[in-house]
Amino acid sequence: MAFAFFITALAALPALAEFAAPQECEEGVCHISHLQLQVSGIPNATNWAALGGVCLAELPEEYQTQPVSDVLQKQEWKEKDGWCVFGAFDPWISGCAACRKLRDMHPYFEVYQKETANPIFKNATPKTLRFPDGSLLTVRDYTYPMVDMYCYLNGYYDMDRKKLVNDYEYLEKISEAQCASVEWQNSDLSMQGMFSQYLHESDILALLMAEKGISDVNQSLVDSLESHFVMKCLLGRGHGAICDIPECAWRGCVTHVSRLDGTTNVTETIVKYTALNECPEV
Repeated sequence: MAFAFFITALAALPALAEFAAPQECEEGVCHISHLQLQVSGIPNATNWAALGGVCLAELPEEYQTQPVSDVLQKQEWKEKDGWCVFGAFDPWISGCAACRKLRDMHPYFEVYQKETANPIFKNATPKTLRFPDGSLLTVRDYTYPMVDMYCYLNGYYDMDRKKLVNDYEYLEKISEAQCASVEWQNSDLSMQGMFSQYLHESDILALLMAEKGISDVNQSLVDSLESHFVMKCLLGRGHGAICDIPECAWRGCVTHVSRLDGTTNVTETIVKYTALNECPEV
């Protein structure tokens, strides 16, 4: 939700977890998400290539710096799924390509769920973020709060969780409709550019998560996060975030409450986490 977010070693990322108050995990850990894996580069044992997730055994270096749209317009790739074309770039891409071909997202999530875990502490101090429209988002994931932001901003937390996970045709329609609402066809986004952008976003968010009280998310960060979704539309040729959407449904659920922010009555969205047994099964 995943997403969102491109590859780097975890050691290079801001240690957002250090800003959380020391806690003990009371009810287990939250498995690392598809979106989180997009920045970790963690290898996985599943042979996604055998399932049709890799079109090129080795991705040419220039493909990483060229706009994705230019690469996919090359004669040899015009009819290919962009996820498959860039499948050799990282397992999160080839895994998504394979599951798109299977028209089933379950294998993707199940593999990553078993391989890596990221703790979200049930009694972690809630952190509230204020968006430009005045709405509030409260999270407890200090390691990857960007995933919650991505799922929230794209509306995935408010969709029918069971249908997103279990009904591929429904998922595809939702994804295509969202891509139709943004300008993705002429985007000049590249893999390398998204990597640099992610590092910048992480620096900003690390500062926000370290602040006391409610922190303001500016419009430039909101716009920057939207470009991650645009990248998914590029790779899917308009079919969008088919891996990100069910991942958000697997990851958590939300409740909405009305509260005062100063003198203004606003809506606060509070994220609950599946791995902490806070959400209904899907």
